Amino acid sequence: MTRTNTARRVVLAASIGAILLAGGTAAVPAGAAAAAARNPCGLYRDNDQAMYKNCSQANENLFVTRIVSSNTYHCVTPGSVAHLGSWNNVFRVYHRGTC
Repeated sequence: MTRTNTARRVVLAASIGAILLAGGTAAVPAGAAAAAARNPCGLYRDNDQAMYKNCSQANENLFVTRIVSSNTYHCVTPGSVAHLGSWNNVFRVYHRGTC
């Protein structure tokens, strides 16, 4: 092996290591992520419950599909939080406009 090949391999290994280390860093500052976790908007999980917080200025009409029980509609007023049911039972949540 020549010095040129060895130097190339060292540079390549250092580049790969830097890429792997950078891949684990957060895309947002830690303070912003913590604030978002304390004040979630939209669908989120609270222990084993599915919750929805409306952060918009208008009422939101939600259609909630469930795995076991019947599907339901929820009208969520601005700034309020709606309990949608058990996290394991809620399949999907669709926005159906305003209510």
